[in-house]
Amino acid sequence: MLGRKKVNETLALRMGRIARAPTYTPARPVEQKFGKRATRADGWSPGTVSFQSGERFDVVVKNMSETGAKIEFIRTTYLPDRVRLTSKGVSRWAYVSWQSWGVAGLQFVAEDKS
Repeated sequence: MLGRKKVNETLALRMGRIARAPTYTPARPVEQKFGKRATRADGWSPGTVSFQSGERFDVVVKNMSETGAKIEFIRTTYLPDRVRLTSKGVSRWAYVSWQSWGVAGLQFVAEDKS
């Protein structure tokens, strides 16, 4: 526990550098195959994942579309079935579609139109 403050400061510095860096935009649009996936906007941006229990931690959003997102995180944990992703003014509930060694794919829950 003595080194935890240093780890948090280091992580905060890394996330700050990612947030200040310009967003990467591909030179050509992403090609869609068979209409299976929505167009994904590449770009690394900081975000936060929250659980229903109230626990949350920082992530990097690698790409995002209307239907989902790919996130990467340093923490060694398994995500629950449903999480809330907050990034760049967007805050949405999502189901965890897949997860592997600190990378996960999220599928957004349909928004209530009422």
